[in-house]
Amino acid sequence: MKKQPKYMEVYTDIKKKIAKGTYPIGEKLPPGDILAKNYHTSKLTVKKGIDMLVSEGLLRTRSGYGTEVLRTPIDNSKVFGPNEGLFDLVGEEHVTSKIHTFSIELPKNEVATILEINPNEYVYNIIRSRFIDGDPYSIEQTFMPLSVIPGLEPKHLERSVYGYITDELGLEIKSSHIWIKGDVASTFDAEVLSIDPGSFMIEVDKVVSLSSGLPFEYSLSRHLYQDFIFEAVFVEK
Repeated sequence: MKKQPKYMEVYTDIKKKIAKGTYPIGEKLPPGDILAKNYHTSKLTVKKGIDMLVSEGLLRTRSGYGTEVLRTPIDNSKVFGPNEGLFDLVGEEHVTSKIHTFSIELPKNEVATILEINPNEYVYNIIRSRFIDGDPYSIEQTFMPLSVIPGLEPKHLERSVYGYITDELGLEIKSSHIWIKGDVASTFDAEVLSIDPGSFMIEVDKVVSLSSGLPFEYSLSRHLYQDFIFEAVFVEK
């Protein structure tokens, strides 16, 4: 079983300790060298985990002062960056997937435009549902161009597609552009997620790009509104 990256272990553990009050609001975290020793890793790895918490507004780091706890996390928040997936956040052992569609086809004009490809270039069309500890989490439809992400197979969809892209293809995922909107459940949504047709849902549309700036994913992810929390932090520079 694939373990979490070490920086995610640091991120998750410190976040849990903030939530439990081990690190209260206003208190400073131990210095980086002590944290590195506690987590049996490098100071750079610790900094990467802490930087994620800083970007979420839970911590503040000031030169010559240290890292201070600003607030507690929102319960059940599933917030992750463009190059982190559900496996990284909750752990592979908690996530299961069901593949409903895996096809290779020519894209519609809208999809081709978003992915910045020619309409005669083939894309993967993937529809899968995700479950956390057996409970419905989302239905995702994803389009990826074969020319950018070659060799994708159904076995990769049952695990982490991002893991395949970074670990096996050696590509660097850099940025994402996200739109969030409300919608109602279709018959398919209702059947897969065990809800009533017409129930309110949250849809997250996302375009993800590589470090080169080239888009490689256009996805539409539909969530139960009860489980969906969007959190944004604005920090004055």
